[in-house]
Amino acid sequence: MTPLRFLRLAPLLACAPLCLVACNDDDGDDSVVPGAAQFKVMTRNLYLGGNIELLATAQTPQQIPAIAAQLYTTVQATNFPERAKAIADEIQSTNPALVGLQEVSLYRTQSPSDFASNPVPNAQTVTYDFLAILLAELQSRGLNYRAAATVQNADAEVPAALAGNATDLTDVRLTDRDVILARGDVQIANVVTGNYAYAQEVPVGGASIRFLRGFNKLDATVDGARITFVNTHLETLRPGNENQATELAALVNTYDRPLIVVGDLNTGPGAATTGYPTIVGPGTGLVDAWSTVGTGDGFTCCFSETVNDANTDALDERIDLVLYAGDNVNPQSAVVVGTLIDDRTNSGLWPSDHAGLVVEFRVDD
Repeated sequence: MTPLRFLRLAPLLACAPLCLVACNDDDGDDSVVPGAAQFKVMTRNLYLGGNIELLATAQTPQQIPAIAAQLYTTVQATNFPERAKAIADEIQSTNPALVGLQEVSLYRTQSPSDFASNPVPNAQTVTYDFLAILLAELQSRGLNYRAAATVQNADAEVPAALAGNATDLTDVRLTDRDVILARGDVQIANVVTGNYAYAQEVPVGGASIRFLRGFNKLDATVDGARITFVNTHLETLRPGNENQATELAALVNTYDRPLIVVGDLNTGPGAATTGYPTIVGPGTGLVDAWSTVGTGDGFTCCFSETVNDANTDALDERIDLVLYAGDNVNPQSAVVVGTLIDDRTNSGLWPSDHAGLVVEFRVDD
């Protein structure tokens, strides 16, 4: 699921160049084009671990601690250290050069609570750092990935009755981040991170939380090919999704091609939100890789908040997307990951409330 679900890049090459390669090298592999780089990218929402939308059901400040405790209990039960092993399995088996991660949560607590006198987020005791946990899991397998770009989005703190006592409160702080992981052999330059100007205001207990969303952009060199790579997470609510889609479209129009954009865009074909046609189409030149090389519905969202569903019936939206633009960037295949029964953890948890998407590209000189 996506926060709130709240706090939830060119046509293929003409046959003639390919035929020339094949005709001039009868003993070669017809699928390999001299001067071309071939690599995979992944988009993966890690799932913050609980249904943040619950907080929006609080009508008064007094109701927040019990709801926050319920939410944090679910975060503990959905066990990111265990789920991170399944996500590391996906990365190990697909070997993407670049990975766009969303909902890379950082949880911190403070006890006793000082929220009543100081509501500014200030809890410092780290309980779950999703980025550190996943990187450690990858490192334990001998996989060489690094955080090449990180953007901080919403940073919110609420008092929670973790002990079941309304007078014994613990502050729980959630910091939302989007991260680009780069494989060790990928060279990185010109990193840009930022937050969208439009941030959705969400009512909580008679007040509101302004929920920031963001993006990361970098230039990457993979096997000699240079690409611009963007990772982002758009708002799930309206008008936030549409407004941020407009901002994203303006941003990508300033970026060099070839361009690959990945993320949980919270919009797609048939979605209730309508940001998709603003991002994909003539206005940006971006093409949806799944619509070019994908097979089937490509649904990626969403499992239940407890991520222990017995099957994949709940997946009914295609909102985790890989987009591309540029005459020399060509998708070769697209596959949804994290939807097989065997992908679940030993205790029966899906890797996330989203599925992931892996697309293989060829970039020609």
